[in-house]
Amino acid sequence: MPRINAATISEHVAQQEAAVIAAARRLFDARGYRHVTLGDIAEEAGLRRTSLYRYFPTKAHLLPGWFEATMTPLVEASRAAIDAPGAARERLDRWLDVQLDFLLDDEHAALVSASLESEDLPAEVREQIGARHRELYATLAPLLREPAGGDHVVMRVRANLVAGLVRSSADLVRAGADRDVVRAELSRTAAAVTAG
Repeated sequence: MPRINAATISEHVAQQEAAVIAAARRLFDARGYRHVTLGDIAEEAGLRRTSLYRYFPTKAHLLPGWFEATMTPLVEASRAAIDAPGAARERLDRWLDVQLDFLLDDEHAALVSASLESEDLPAEVREQIGARHRELYATLAPLLREPAGGDHVVMRVRANLVAGLVRSSADLVRAGADRDVVRAELSRTAAAVTAG
């Protein structure tokens, strides 16, 4: 019987899953997603391969946990940026900073790379990723509600346009553009989109 080092079985499972995801992230970062096996991950996490299969039957099943571990704090930080006191433009700028910092982080790049390399990503995982992105973009709703007159379609379009601006801005910075210049233009353009 495996040794449980937690107060409850559910806490033990959560700890084991977190340890496996952390081990997988280290290996994916070092070798790339395609060059890591479940056996490698089990060894890195200090588990037998048969124990690992109880938590994650394939590498693709690791991605939702990794994705959730990165998206949950991002959504929370995004909400906090919008809900903080200040003028709409200041709150938008804080939101843009949160997004740009995340997109430029190595963790995000590694997650995107692993997701793109995963040939067996289940449809429900793809839907989960899409749903969490929609939730992230919806954090802009308080800034969009008044200029859009409460029209949810217009609000969603504007939120997606701003998200696209952030992704393009991150691409520009990664390609060598001056971050301060890109950030200033991102702010100006996103403010125009959100103000309607």
